[in-house]
Amino acid sequence: MKKFLNVLVVVLLVAAVFVVPVFAQGLHQAENPASDVQLYVIGLAAMAIIYALKVISTKFPNIKITREVVSVLIYVVALALSFYFGGFVFPTFATFSDPVTFVTALFGYINALLLAMAAPVSLATLFYNLLLKRVLDAGAVQAGLIEEPKTVPMKAKK
Repeated sequence: MKKFLNVLVVVLLVAAVFVVPVFAQGLHQAENPASDVQLYVIGLAAMAIIYALKVISTKFPNIKITREVVSVLIYVVALALSFYFGGFVFPTFATFSDPVTFVTALFGYINALLLAMAAPVSLATLFYNLLLKRVLDAGAVQAGLIEEPKTVPMKAKK
C-alpha cells in the first residue's frame, strides 16, 4: 500500500508539472483562437497570395516558384498578420554603467524580447497553418502555380 501511495504521488506531481502552466495561462478554455474577422482576413490574404502567384507565373514564365518559397512567403504574411492583430511592444533596455552591467542588461533585454515575441510567433504559426492549407487546397499546386519539389526515388542497396 505504501509503494502504491508513493507511485501515485509521483504520478500526480509529474502530471501537475504539465497541467499547471496550461491552467495558469488559460489555455484550457475551449475558445476559438482566431476570431471571425481574423479568419476573413486570412482568407483574403490566401486569395491575394494565390493571385500574386498566378500573376507572377503568367507574366514571368521562366521563374519557377517552388513550394519552399511559397512556405516562406506564407509565414512572412502570417507573421505580419499576427503583429497586426496582436500588436508588439519592444521591451526597454536597462541602464548600464560598465561592461559587466551592460552584459547583464543585454541578456535581460534578449530574455524580455524573446518573451515578448512568444505570443506573436505562436499566433503566426496558427495563421501559417490556416494560410498554407487554404493556398494549397485552392489548387495552387494542381494549377501549376507552384512547382512540386522533384523527388528522386531511392535505389535499393545490393
